[in-house]
Amino acid sequence: MLQACSQAAPASPTAAPAQATAQQSAPPATPTSAPTAGAVTPTTASQAAAATPTAAATAAATTVPSSGGYATLPNTQGDITFWHFWGSPVRRNAIRRIVGTFKQQYPGIKVTETFVPFGDIWTKAIAAVAAGSGMPDVLVEDRPKLRDRAKNNIDISLGDLAKRDRVTGDAFWPFTWEEAVVNGQPYGLPYETDIRVTYYNKAAYKDVGLDPEKPPQNWDDLWAFADKLDEKGSDGKLQRIGFYPLFFMGLDMWAWNNGGEWQDKDYNPTLNAKPNVEALEWIKKWTDRYGKSALDAFRATFGQGKQDGFMSGRLATEVDIAGYTSFLNFYNPSFTTKDKQNLGYGVSSIPPAPGHKPASLSGGFALSIPRGSKQIDAAWEFIKYAVFVGQASWARDTYAIPTIMEVAKTDPTLNADPNWRFFMEAMSYGRPAVFNPYYPNMLSELDPATNDVLAGRKTAQEALDAAQKKAEAEIARNRK
Repeated sequence: MLQACSQAAPASPTAAPAQATAQQSAPPATPTSAPTAGAVTPTTASQAAAATPTAAATAAATTVPSSGGYATLPNTQGDITFWHFWGSPVRRNAIRRIVGTFKQQYPGIKVTETFVPFGDIWTKAIAAVAAGSGMPDVLVEDRPKLRDRAKNNIDISLGDLAKRDRVTGDAFWPFTWEEAVVNGQPYGLPYETDIRVTYYNKAAYKDVGLDPEKPPQNWDDLWAFADKLDEKGSDGKLQRIGFYPLFFMGLDMWAWNNGGEWQDKDYNPTLNAKPNVEALEWIKKWTDRYGKSALDAFRATFGQGKQDGFMSGRLATEVDIAGYTSFLNFYNPSFTTKDKQNLGYGVSSIPPAPGHKPASLSGGFALSIPRGSKQIDAAWEFIKYAVFVGQASWARDTYAIPTIMEVAKTDPTLNADPNWRFFMEAMSYGRPAVFNPYYPNMLSELDPATNDVLAGRKTAQEALDAAQKKAEAEIARNRK
């Protein structure tokens, strides 16, 4: 399964789209060798750069007359190292495709793409910058962390390069650009975002008498549907569960779906606000339904690929990012009823608490240049290409949502899939990560609070009261 991205100041979610129940009709993403209509594609018209190029950038620039119309320097020379953490077959091939098409247009730039595990990439990059050597020239950054990277001088400002080449935030989903900008200067170009949606097994629904075209609308439906979907074996062990809220989504987002917020407009924490406490109590209710040890044992049966919880049929309803679709396309599992009908799966909005609207983190990354790189010009050309051009093929392969709105909304291959069109509707309830400038890791207080509640050591109110006190103390200390 895909992991949730890390949680910058939240924006109020807009109205949610109507529930959708698209069939599993989309074919596996078709690899492409170059972007088609909908991608932001350079033309051949030459033009001088908008400002004086940096040392190696001496070639004439070409402009791109589209949203984001920026200048390129195709004769740039260089040898760059690009660090990323995309090691799955789908994503590794997708990023190699972008590198390959880039080389066709920039023959003077050699790109060495290097996989670094997700848990190590930023620690290694920060250590290399501190040591003054060994840093990559292009780094996939966690976009909400760019404020911290700028403050600690880890990544360089791309402001002068962006101004020279007419790169602005106009082409991007607004929240992605806002996360990348620090003190008016971009420290990376936003690369991919996401939205969380509900995936449900239509065959399992039909087998237990539920309408496979009517997904759960709210928390009450999730509970009632699970009453029918839950199955235990003769040994009493869980064989299938209808739903569990902490599989692939945390308290932070579930509280949003109950009308909760984690801070006010002045960055005062509101961790123990009533909607947040209620959301944690709701999660505890689900944990008690199955038993924590039983849930742990059940999750341990999940494997990779077709053996994950959803594709194996063990989890009938789950919330995951739109990018999970690429795995469903790749593995093409069968969702078959007892009478041998392959009904596929459906996608729909996140079910909120009754009376509330769906809300989801729309996370994502940015491509940045670490301090100390000696290949700034070549690195910048690769970043522009990957973001403005490469994201079209990247999205077709991975179903990650491009940060360039034109690509996301108009690429014909993507928008031929009704699921993708639903994802574009669902972006209306996406919101950026919570960021508190006085305590950037404020939501790290939620995991221990949740664990205390699930283990029975504290009530939800007690746990979030304790988390609130810690957050207040940390913020007060840093505000001085």
